[in-house]
Amino acid sequence: MKYGILWRKTTKNIGDDVQSYAAACWLPSVDYQVDIEELDSFKSADDEPVATIMSAWYMWQKWNWPPSKYVYPMWIGMHYNDIQRGRPRGMPSKWEYISNGPGFEYLKKYEPIGCRDYYTQDRLNELGIKNYYSGCIALTLKRRDLPKPEREYVVLVGVAKKVEKRVKIVLEGTNIDLIILPPTRPEPSTNLSWETRKAEVEKYLEIYQNAKCVITFRLHCALPCLALETPVLLVRDSFTSVRFNPYRDYIHHAFVEQVAKGEFDDFILNPPKNPDTYKPVRENLEKLIKDFLEKAKKETRKASELVRTTYSEDELMKWQNKTMKQTLHSFHIESQIDLGEINGLKREIKRYEKEIASLQKISQRDKNLLNCRSVRFVLKIRAFYSNIVFALRRRKNNLKA
Repeated sequence: MKYGILWRKTTKNIGDDVQSYAAACWLPSVDYQVDIEELDSFKSADDEPVATIMSAWYMWQKWNWPPSKYVYPMWIGMHYNDIQRGRPRGMPSKWEYISNGPGFEYLKKYEPIGCRDYYTQDRLNELGIKNYYSGCIALTLKRRDLPKPEREYVVLVGVAKKVEKRVKIVLEGTNIDLIILPPTRPEPSTNLSWETRKAEVEKYLEIYQNAKCVITFRLHCALPCLALETPVLLVRDSFTSVRFNPYRDYIHHAFVEQVAKGEFDDFILNPPKNPDTYKPVRENLEKLIKDFLEKAKKETRKASELVRTTYSEDELMKWQNKTMKQTLHSFHIESQIDLGEINGLKREIKRYEKEIASLQKISQRDKNLLNCRSVRFVLKIRAFYSNIVFALRRRKNNLKA
C-alpha cells in the first residue's frame, strides 16, 4: 500500500494546503499527491492502491467524478456545495454527478460518508446516501515543540480594514506586536512542490501556535488555531454560510461591526481559552483515521482488484459524457436567461444615461445664463430692490410699535 495526500495543485488558498498537511501528518509516507480536480485520471505505478484521506470541498470542477480505481479512500470531512452561490437560481450543475449512475454507486460503496458540516449531511440524506458528521481533518492538527517568541504578538488573517484599524488602536502603547498574514498567495501554486507548500504551512502554523491570539475571517485559519489551542476569534459580516454550521459553536466569534466598535477590546488584550466543545469530534476523527490506516496496512490486493462500482470503464466513460452534455445544456439555458437579464439591465443603464445627459444639458444651460452679463445685472437689481423692500417693511413695523 502506498499513501497519498489530497491536494489542489492549482490554488491560491493556503487553507487548502493546511488540510492536505493535516492529512499528511497521519501518513507513514507521502508517495503521491492526488489532485482533487483530476480524481478520475489519477494513476499510480504498478497498479498500486493509494490510501488517501478525502477531506476536502467538492466539486469545483464537475467532470472528474468518480475517483479512479487507484484511490483507496477514507471518506471523512466531505463538503459538497455549489460554488456559484451568487446565482439566484443556483448553479445548473449541482448534484448530477453523485445522484445517479456510477457517481452515486461509488459513494454508496463507501458509505457511511463522513461529512464536514450539517449542510452536506442534509444533501446526502436527500440522495439516500448514508452519512455521519465527522468534522474537518484540520481539527486533528497537533502542537509542535517550538521555541517561544521573545515578545507577545497578535495575528490578523484576512480581516476587514476596520477590524485591523481597531486592533492597532488597542495594541498601541502596549508591548504586544501585530502580525498581519495574507490568507492567500499572490500567485497560484501550480508550479510549487509539495515540500515548498508544506514548509509554508508549517511557518503559518508556527505563527498561529505562538500567538497571544489570532483574529481571522477564514475558517481554515480558525480551525487550526482551535486544534493548536491558540485563542482565536472568527470575525465576519455574517455567519449564514452553510460551511460554518456547526463550527461557529466551537469558536469565539463576532461580527465585524462589534469588533470595530470596541466590544472585543478585552478579548484582544486578555484572550480567553477556546471552547472545548470540538474535542469529542477531534477524538472520534483520530480513532477513525487510525482504524483506516490499520486497514490500509493489511490490504494486499492490487488496485484493479478493488471494486468501486459495477460499471465497466466504457460504461463509466459514457455516463460521464452523457452527464456532461446534460449539465452543459442546463448551463446553456441558464446562460441565456442570464444574458436576457444582462441585456435588460444594459437597456436600463442606457435610459438612465440619457436622463443624466439631459439633466446635464439643463444644468449647463443654467450656468450659461448665470454667466451672461445682462442676467447678472438683473439679478443684482432684483437683490437691491429686495433689500429696500425689506428695510421699508421693518421700518413700518417699528413705527407701529
